[in-house]
Amino acid sequence: MLQSLLNSLQSLSPRDRHILVAGDIWINQSQCQDLEGARPECVRHPSAAGLALGLADAGLSVTLVGFVGDDDLAGAIEKPLHVAGVASDLLHIKQWQTFTDRALDSLASTKGALDAQGRRRRRHRDERALPIDGMSEYEAHLQNRAERYMHNASAVVLVDYDLGSIAEPRALIFVANQLGIPCIAALGSQRRADQYTEADRQLQVSDCSLTRTVDKIASSLPPMREGSS
Repeated sequence: MLQSLLNSLQSLSPRDRHILVAGDIWINQSQCQDLEGARPECVRHPSAAGLALGLADAGLSVTLVGFVGDDDLAGAIEKPLHVAGVASDLLHIKQWQTFTDRALDSLASTKGALDAQGRRRRRHRDERALPIDGMSEYEAHLQNRAERYMHNASAVVLVDYDLGSIAEPRALIFVANQLGIPCIAALGSQRRADQYTEADRQLQVSDCSLTRTVDKIASSLPPMREGSS
């Protein structure tokens, strides 16, 4: 089933010097009443999707890589991205729900439930969390896509709320360093901060507004070349 999902994904060719945003996507459950708007409030916070939107609104060319579920909430994320001109490579995971802020609440209540690698354990087999056990094919997909899109990027923003989207942050940071592009870690959780020590900048975004976070990221980006968009 996974292979058919991968084959159905459009192969993107992002613009040169785009900003790559990769990582955890979630939406505010309490603000999902109106999912039809071009900028629904449920997306406008510093998850990967919200940051991609905010950077696009600032006039930057942006590519987003991440996971969404097989539900209406995924459409609430994809529509504003399309309207804003964000090139999105989102893997829809079948029979799974898009993350909401309830997932963050669940993480906060399971601080001691980590495995030997410091990753969250599922409390029971029916928990609606990202279906990842170790370095799965899902994680490998995000990792490979992100590395590919870095080759013509001007910067990469890795968004980690400890929801499991980014398996090996150090590997992505290494690629960015090899390519000579800034790597910014936008961390909504401190649990994995030690895996981002080689990033050019760490931002703690759990209590920050979208506007403030976008401003901080923009201040860390290299100057745009004349004539670029």
